[in-house]
Parts: sequence; structure tokens; C-alpha cells
Amino acid sequence: MTRPQPAWIGVLVGGVSELFQSDLDLGRLAVERLQAEDLGPGVLVEELHYGAVAVAQRLEDLRPAALVLVSAVRRGHSPGTVLRRRLDHPELTPAQVQAAVGDAVTGYVHPDLVVEVAAALGALPPRTVAVEVEPAVTGSGEGLSRPATAGLEVALDLVRAEVRRAPLLTLAGELWPLVGDDRLADSTALTALRALLEELAGLDRDGRWGRTFACRDQLKLGIAQNAGSAGMDHRDWGLWWALVEELDRLEAVEAVPS
Repeated sequence: MTRPQPAWIGVLVGGVSELFQSDLDLGRLAVERLQAEDLGPGVLVEELHYGAVAVAQRLEDLRPAALVLVSAVRRGHSPGTVLRRRLDHPELTPAQVQAAVGDAVTGYVHPDLVVEVAAALGALPPRTVAVEVEPAVTGSGEGLSRPATAGLEVALDLVRAEVRRAPLLTLAGELWPLVGDDRLADSTALTALRALLEELAGLDRDGRWGRTFACRDQLKLGIAQNAGSAGMDHRDWGLWWALVEELDRLEAVEAVPS
């Protein structure tokens, strides 16, 4: 049976794997686990083990706001090590694009190749995060090694966190261009909002909350004291409060200390 597809895709979680190649099959197994869970509206979980060109075409069709790739990748770390990486849009030369597409058409599968080809074809979402487990066994076979099995559990928790935080970081992305110039008059609230957005940029980059919730509290206080900044319109107010409400929701869900 085909799983129903959300009308709007906020996050696509994609498992990139080399099928039945021991630990390198981790992406497929992660997808099996996550598809059995309710990750919320606008979240789609799929296997992306096919060619990178076809993956780019799929991304072009779905146009998700964020892409989370989960896989086992050899990076030279200790087996079972889990890395979370926020990926910037790669700047490729024409020769690099040609090489990436050439690798893709041969059927070679790797998350780096997925990102490079999708970027080259203009299909890479605004936010892309990779969650990777260092494999211990990479030969032909079924099932994961003990280190990869332990790493899978950590990776799944990181993917769930990325999905939870995606609406917040999308809101932050919408707010940045609205507070970066002199359109709004200086105020305590605006200063607090800019500090909060800086912390959220750190969350996006490093996966750590830092002083986020302290900055949120300063923003609430600033709004209460002087009702924001001169020049604000309905969209500004809506986004500011949506950001605060989303942080309140996540603080409760993730039990983050204030």
C-alpha cells in the first residue's frame, strides 16, 4: 500500500543507503523505523537509495522547506560515531557538476553526491541537514553491527529533533530579512529579537540551544515594556509572536531548562 503524501512538505526525511551492504544499509532501516511513527503534519519519510539525479527530480517535485538525510558514511571516525551536519549550499564549478552527474548516472550512492547533484540542478531545499553514523562493517550482508545499531538509535533521536525544530528555524529564516535593516525603529524588543535570531542561527548550525530561551524571555519582556518597534506591521507582529509560541512549545516538548 502506498503511504499518503502530505499536501505540503515541510520536511523530507530521506534515508540514503547501499542496500544490503551491512552498516551502509542504515539509511533504509532508519526510514523503516521512522515511517512507523507520527512525526507530525507536513513530514514525509522516504528511501533515497536510487540515483542522485532521480533524487534531485523528486526534490524538485516535492519542494520541501527542509531536507534531513540519514545514512551511514565513512568519515574516518570510530565505528558508531554519530555526526549531525548543517550543510551549506555547495558552490560547484562546471567540471565538478559534470563529475557529480557522471557519478550519479553510474548508480553510485552517497549523501554528498545527493547534495551536490540536487544543488547543481537547483533542487536543494533552503535547509539541509545530514545525520550520519560511522559504519563498522561495509561488506555485503544484512543487519547492522553492534556499533552501528547503537549509532542508529542516536541518529533517530537527532532526526526527530530536526523534524520538531524545522518550523522554528523556518520562522527564523523569514524574520532575518525583516530585522536586518533600519525599517524598524530601535527598541529593547528589537534588540532582544536580533539576539534571539543569532542564537537560533547557532542552533541551526550546531544543534545546541545555547541562550535561546533566555533571549526569548528578554523578547517577551521587551514587548511587554514598550510594545515592540515603531514601523511594525501585522506581519511583523504575527511572526514575532509565532516565534515565541513555537519556542514555548519546544521548551515543553524537549524539556529544555530556562
